[in-house]
Amino acid sequence: MTVHHELPTSADFATLAGPHLPAITIYASTSPVVNERERAEVAVKSAFDHAIDQVKLGGAAASELDALRRERDGVLGDLALWGGLSRSLAIFVAPGFTEVFVLPNRLDDAWHVGSHFTLGQLLRAPSQDQEAFALTLSSNEWALWHATPAARAARLETDPTHPANLEAATNREPGENSPRGGQHGDRGEVGDERGKKLLDIYAKRIADATRHELAAIDPDSHVPMFVFAAEPLLSAFLDRARNHRRVVGVPGSPDRLGSSEIDAALREQLAKLNVAEASQALGVLAEGTAGRVERDLAAIARLAADGAVETLWFDFTTSVNGTLDRSSGAVEFAGANGDGDALADGTPAGDLLAQLALLVIAKGGKVVTVRGEDLGEGWNEPAVAELRFALA
Repeated sequence: MTVHHELPTSADFATLAGPHLPAITIYASTSPVVNERERAEVAVKSAFDHAIDQVKLGGAAASELDALRRERDGVLGDLALWGGLSRSLAIFVAPGFTEVFVLPNRLDDAWHVGSHFTLGQLLRAPSQDQEAFALTLSSNEWALWHATPAARAARLETDPTHPANLEAATNREPGENSPRGGQHGDRGEVGDERGKKLLDIYAKRIADATRHELAAIDPDSHVPMFVFAAEPLLSAFLDRARNHRRVVGVPGSPDRLGSSEIDAALREQLAKLNVAEASQALGVLAEGTAGRVERDLAAIARLAADGAVETLWFDFTTSVNGTLDRSSGAVEFAGANGDGDALADGTPAGDLLAQLALLVIAKGGKVVTVRGEDLGEGWNEPAVAELRFALA
């Protein structure tokens, strides 16, 4: 058994692609909180039992069933795996084969048995942002946090010459003209212009401090930052920070948030941001240049083989089975309009959307996984492709 705590790579997908007879896929939502581990263990065991029962009903030999049970027991008995959970597990099992991915993003509980592993949900992890910064900001103190695909949010060490709080930032004596809020956060009841000015000074100085600190870690400002603060300090900070990277405000006092709460909130906010940005991009695409959009899977496959797909959006909740020739882009759909498990001649069929996504990535394109409802009105196909050039 191989356990991965990093996001899946192209090599990982190559290992998982292709026929594995029988192939069991399990996705399970988990939690790094110890007292929530039992629920995840029960869900994974139940999924395994259902999957193995289905393999048995398919006429599998006793030796094959025993091999699958050994793989199941190896997963359930791995104390290191269950002691280091994140937000999801993706488990891929065949006789003599087990790959497990510990993932930071929330996946939907699901299991599947077939001739191929179901990779749509696994593609969500590397196709969307799974890294973020957080700023917890109140008049009492501020702190920067960093969450990565492989690690929970951890507090960053910052330059001690930065002001530690509002009083230090505005050179005031303790208690002098203090804007109201205190331990409950800066609720917005700043009593006078003097108080508002002090908050503005503080917001500016912390905006400058965070810009300086994050430039050393993320000089291209690619990683988004979520700001946990109460009003009016939140708005004062956002007014000074939004021009430098993607910054999202999360209202509320952060004074009592610990690292686990910050990590959970970051992952939730990242998921919302990923959906919003995908929806916005699809909206722009719908209004864009004619000839730059393709929705037909067979056409997208041919274009992908030629390296002509810039970005592929696909609905990971939809399954269309078939085979894909990676050289020509030729597609053959499984029986029952792509719902079957094999071609007309009995050849095992896998999920075409995942195969297509891997081809796009191999040709230098980008893949974004979405739920069907994220595609918005007017997108009735399981996949949408933006092309590198407009078709004549």
